[in-house]
Amino acid sequence: MRVEIIPNFPHWKVLPQIKQMSKKQAKTEDLHNYPFDTEIFRRTFNRYVRRFNTIFVTLAFLISAPFIARAIAWYLEMAKVDITNFLDLWYAGESLLLDIGFPHVVFGMFASGIISVGHFTFGIISVGSFSFGVISIGMLCSCGIISIGGMSTVGVIAIGYARAYGAIAIAIGKKSIHQNYPSGQAFGVIAIGRDAHGVYSLSYGEKGNSTYQFSPERQDPEAVALFTRWFKKFKDAFVFPS
Repeated sequence: MRVEIIPNFPHWKVLPQIKQMSKKQAKTEDLHNYPFDTEIFRRTFNRYVRRFNTIFVTLAFLISAPFIARAIAWYLEMAKVDITNFLDLWYAGESLLLDIGFPHVVFGMFASGIISVGHFTFGIISVGSFSFGVISIGMLCSCGIISIGGMSTVGVIAIGYARAYGAIAIAIGKKSIHQNYPSGQAFGVIAIGRDAHGVYSLSYGEKGNSTYQFSPERQDPEAVALFTRWFKKFKDAFVFPS
């Protein structure tokens, strides 16, 4: 790209635009050829983690809200507090769910059904501490086609905080102080985590072991091309010529 120098022209306004144009013109497949900045990579990774955590916490709260409300109601009943209005609203909500087509919701310590909610749950959609189903959400452990878990999760698509095992595995929990129980371990064909292992991996740390890896240790062209298409901010980790 040729840039002509024009006298008395504010070049400081043009140079950032030229740099941005060169970044856009660079092909994703060629990014690995540019110098790599580890700190920018890790800051970018953490920004994506914060976004994910916001979504994860919001979903967890929405799922847990009915149980929290029911637990508070139970406590107030034990304390002899009049909660008639709350109970009327609660039962009206249950009746509404039944009327609009949710007759197969099963609640219980051990729940099994089309939609099961409890401590140990089995169903098409299961929500609990330990959940097993097509779509499973477990506060501790889960297993399913689409599986979301707090501690360990197994599925075709597995999203976990501590460990995830799946075709697509995402586990981005904070690094644990206990070396025997590290957090954020992902194992899959496509693995994303603090410590990711797979065919294609996006790893925050340097211990990942994958065929194609994008991490502070390695920037394999295949992994860089894949993950920068999905997460475009990672392109900033490559220093383009000015």
